[in-house]
Amino acid sequence: MAIFHSFLRRTSSFMLASAFFLPATVFADEIAPFPNATLDLQLKQSVTSYPVISSSMKKVNGIVTADSEQWLDGSLDRKLYLLPSGKSSDEAYRFFTEQFKKLGVTPVFSCERFSCGGSNFWANNVFDIARLYGLDKEQAYFLGQKEVDGKTAYYLTYTVRRGNKREYALVDIFTAGKAKALKRNQVVLPTLPGSLSALASSDAYKALLKAFENQSRPLLITVESASAGRVSEVDSLSRQLQEIQTLLQSKLREDAISSSRYRIQSIVGDQGEGTLHWQVLQ
Repeated sequence: MAIFHSFLRRTSSFMLASAFFLPATVFADEIAPFPNATLDLQLKQSVTSYPVISSSMKKVNGIVTADSEQWLDGSLDRKLYLLPSGKSSDEAYRFFTEQFKKLGVTPVFSCERFSCGGSNFWANNVFDIARLYGLDKEQAYFLGQKEVDGKTAYYLTYTVRRGNKREYALVDIFTAGKAKALKRNQVVLPTLPGSLSALASSDAYKALLKAFENQSRPLLITVESASAGRVSEVDSLSRQLQEIQTLLQSKLREDAISSSRYRIQSIVGDQGEGTLHWQVLQ
């Protein structure tokens, strides 16, 4: 039985922030979007330790657990839809599972309403998307699998109605396979942004803002440069990193993110590319 410690799950290696886009074997584009729904989140990326859950979630002695699960590396294609007014999460569940079946996806596990366990477990411990936390009686989950080009692709949807009456549908297609080992919430920085506009338009900053939307606790943000081969390069990169820290502070302040919600550090890295990553502080 796997144990989902809250802190461990939030500092594990699974990337859930929209970021550096990498090729996947199977794409969610083959799944039609729910009519008139708003695409609230979209990402395609390589991930490590993706949770393939094939049982309901429960809490025993203060610990969130699942009786049947796997943690796999591979490629993820994710889409989160905000459903239009007048349409229910149940309708979305039927809409997506019917498409899965037409594609030849074999059901592995499904649950509805209270049999899924607490919605907060799915939202916060499995998907790490806070706005998926809704009513236990208005949720549904489906997991299926299909062999594609010699690899196992997992198709899942989780739908829920929130207390504020907003209804969401998450669609994940995860293709198991070797993944690049990346840190939790790590976003590649091909170049270190040198201006507020460059920072604001970067995938890294957009992913960071999403993290603030989904997380109420403070974040430790780390800006890591590419490796340096000479002392002069270390000096130059150190100056750039200091400038980026200042840019980050200015941009976060501009976007109404209080300084009490984060701390920033920077380091000269040891890889070929720079990264921006963050972790949740207690």
